[in-house]
Amino acid sequence: MVASTMIGLAMGWWLDKKFDTNPWFTLIFLGLGIVSAFRNVYILTERELRRQKEDNQGDGGKSG
Repeated sequence: MVASTMIGLAMGWWLDKKFDTNPWFTLIFLGLGIVSAFRNVYILTERELRRQKEDNQGDGGKSG
C-alpha cells in the first residue's frame, strides 16, 4: 500500500520539476497512487475471503 502511494508521489514530483507545474502532477499522481493502493487491498481481501470460503466448504463447513 505504501509503495503504490510513494511511487505515485515520486512520479508526480518528478513531472512537476520537469514541467514546472507545481503542485498539479504531484497531487494527481498521489491520488492515483492512493487509489491504486486501495484497489490492491481490495483485490487481496477478496482473494483471501474466497480462499477461506473454499477451505470451509472443503471440510464440510466445520471450523476449528
